[in-house]
Amino acid sequence: MRVAFQGIRGAYSEVALKRYFKSEAQPVSCASFEEVFNAVMEAKVEFGFVPAENTIAGTVVENYDLLLSHDVVVQAEAYMAIAHMLLAKKGALFGDISSVLSHPHALNQCKAFLRQHGLKAVPAYDTAGAAKEVAKRSSKRWAAISSILCAEIYGLDILKKNIQSTQTNTTRFLVIAKNQKGEISAFQEKTSLAFKTQHRPGALVDCLKIFQEHQLNLTKLESRPIPDNPWEYVFYADVEAGEDSSAVAGAIQELSSQALFVKILGSYSKAMGDIRHEK
Repeated sequence: MRVAFQGIRGAYSEVALKRYFKSEAQPVSCASFEEVFNAVMEAKVEFGFVPAENTIAGTVVENYDLLLSHDVVVQAEAYMAIAHMLLAKKGALFGDISSVLSHPHALNQCKAFLRQHGLKAVPAYDTAGAAKEVAKRSSKRWAAISSILCAEIYGLDILKKNIQSTQTNTTRFLVIAKNQKGEISAFQEKTSLAFKTQHRPGALVDCLKIFQEHQLNLTKLESRPIPDNPWEYVFYADVEAGEDSSAVAGAIQELSSQALFVKILGSYSKAMGDIRHEK
C-alpha cells in the first residue's frame, strides 16, 4: 500500500510509518503536509502518516488545521520515541567533527551534547535534509543529527547514538484516510473531534460539562484560531471512548445543540505502546 509522509527519505515520519505498517507500506515522500492531505483526498495514496504532537515541541498545529479543512478521517494513532543519531561521512572520526547540521528542534534537543563536545550547531530545514547535505559535502568536519534510517539511505556512519538530552522525547502520529461515508473502524477506543462554541460567557464550560455528565475522559483539549475568521477559535478534543459507544453518541448529540459546529475527526483504536528506533 502507498503511504504518504512529509519530508525527504529518512525523515522521522518515514521511520515511524515503516515501524507501524512494516513491510506492507510503500512510503511516498511529499514536500508539505498539505501535499500529504491532498494525495489522500485525490486517492494517489491509501493513507497519510502525519505527526500530531510531540512531548517537547507540542502540537503540530498545521496538521490540525488540515484535519479540519479536509474530508479525511483519522484511522489510527502511533507513538514513536525519537532517537537522535550523530551521522558523518564514511571514515570520519568523532574528533574530526566541528560543525553539526540539523533542524532547530533537533539541535535544541541535543544542545547539552553539542555544548559538552564544543560542536557548532548549524540550523537546516529538516533532519533528513541535513543528512543528505552532509553526504554531499567533501569535508569530514561536518555531521548531521538525523534518524538511523538516514545513515542507511545516504551512506553515512553513525558516530554517536541517542544523543538527545531528554529520553522521553516522543511523537504521536496519525494515520489518515479519505472519508468513505458509512465506513466504520472495527475497533473504536478513542475519538478525536473539533467544535466551535457560541460567543457568550460560559459557552465552553457548558460544552465541557457534557463530557463530564457522560463520564467521558478528555485526553486532549486545545484551541486554535480559525484561519479564515480572525479572532474566532475552534477547540480540538480527544475522548477516551469510541464514537460507537452510547456515551460518546449521546455527548455528540448534546454538543451539537450547544456548539456552532461539531466535526468528528476520527474514531479509532488506541496505540499499543511505542514503535521505537533500534538502539
